[in-house]
Amino acid sequence: MELDEALDSWFKNVNKLVPSVNDRQKITHVGAEVLKAELVHVTKLKHYQKNRDTSKIEHLADSIEMGDTNIDYIRDGTSIVGFTNKGINHARIARFLNDGTKFMKGDHFVDDTRRNSKQLILQAQYTEYQRLLKGGDK
Repeated sequence: MELDEALDSWFKNVNKLVPSVNDRQKITHVGAEVLKAELVHVTKLKHYQKNRDTSKIEHLADSIEMGDTNIDYIRDGTSIVGFTNKGINHARIARFLNDGTKFMKGDHFVDDTRRNSKQLILQAQYTEYQRLLKGGDK
């Protein structure tokens, strides 16, 4: 076998392991679901007031959404998780609570949740990758 034939064969075998954009989307979607669940849990734990009326404005923990695009709304196999800007600007409030202001100290709940959830996210994504690699849901 010639070198070019061997390299072509190797490239074809490696290419089978690289997921398509649709498969990458499925993989990152699973990771985004894990991050969203963890962020909702931590937000409720740290910033949920039980006696607050949420009939007119939803609570910060209820305003967490995920999307199957990148930040520029382009479908490239990535997923995003964040706070909405509907009605009241929950994203801005979450940033103030996370980072702090000159009047209050931030508690870094978003940063800590991302960092602490990394293993769960990677495990979920790996499981989905293995499922797709075995031919599931093509």
